[in-house]
Amino acid sequence: MSREALAVVVQRYGANVTGGSESLARAVAERLAADYEVTVFTSRARDYVTWRNELPEGQETLGGVTVRRFSAVRERELQSFNALSDALFDKPHTQQQELDWLARQGPEVPALVEALKAEQQRFSAIVFFTYLYYPTYWGLQAAAERSILVPTTHDEPALRLNIFREVFALPKALAFLTPPEEQLVRARFDVAGRPAVVAGIGVDGGPPPDVEAFKIRHDVRGPYALYAGRIDAGKGCAEMIAFYDRYRRARRGACELLLIGTLAMPEPRSPGVRYLGFVSEEEKRQALAGAAAVICPSPYESLSISLLEALSLETPVLASARSPVLLDHCRRSNGGLYYATADEFVESLDLLVSERELGRRLGANGARYVSAEYAWPVVMERYKKLIRGVRTATPRP
Repeated sequence: MSREALAVVVQRYGANVTGGSESLARAVAERLAADYEVTVFTSRARDYVTWRNELPEGQETLGGVTVRRFSAVRERELQSFNALSDALFDKPHTQQQELDWLARQGPEVPALVEALKAEQQRFSAIVFFTYLYYPTYWGLQAAAERSILVPTTHDEPALRLNIFREVFALPKALAFLTPPEEQLVRARFDVAGRPAVVAGIGVDGGPPPDVEAFKIRHDVRGPYALYAGRIDAGKGCAEMIAFYDRYRRARRGACELLLIGTLAMPEPRSPGVRYLGFVSEEEKRQALAGAAAVICPSPYESLSISLLEALSLETPVLASARSPVLLDHCRRSNGGLYYATADEFVESLDLLVSERELGRRLGANGARYVSAEYAWPVVMERYKKLIRGVRTATPRP
């Protein structure tokens, strides 16, 4: 007996593709593949800066999922695109100018949209990840009948563009990552009357990480704070490093700040800051488990996988209070501290490094929070309920 077919639409997809929404899409797709025949529609891009066609065009099987890659018709030139964005966000403009911006943002993959439009009737549901990009906007225009949107929204200038009113008007159901994200969307868009759930994301467990192996490999001899993720000024990393410099000047015996992940800004050269490069998942878990604190500096977050991974390993977090999502995690879990100013950053980091018993208590609180709210079986049942709902509400011909 054949299984029901599902489609997943996301801007990038692959084993070596990093990014919060991309990682979420892959994790959900591979788990749905246990019960459904899943096909992913995506671009050939490996990086989100240029959307260059690097991965092979066509079809492959990855983690039990059929992945179909389509070519972008142009690359993004980031400097000119940023200039266009600044002008668009600050001045009156037309819908056509917004659509031109969307195409130049990329990945512009018209063949993906055409394939989705032609094949939509064979899918019981089509799950779109991330509201922001061309595949979601035009994909929903082409195939909204049994659609679920996972918008991964945060408060950013692009969210105010009129074209995104269409994005949130079209899907038949929505899956949010956190309560603050749902509150933001409901405040900005009319999504009443449609099924919606805070689905979250599951956090993988595993054997206790070998922290000592990580410390020996990287010659770590004392306590350290850790940042894990894309190292980018837009993710709050420049401010974090500036605040860390202040902490290092203010505290004798200050801990190191270790950075792991993809570098998307000039490599920091500040004293006490070390960039360790992109590491394996196993080594990332070792680094997270051994940290005195994991710093989450981004003011724009729809979830923060690294925060949840840290808490699952009983490591406290130090998060930017400018992000409603991070602030909500810290308050609901009682698993970390948060800062709005440089002084608060200095005091909080010093407290987590010097008061290890406090860190252990916060970490234990965080682990209980993740276990209750972000276990994969719970998360996947939320997705399956939405899929059953859109399938039933719009019978297939």
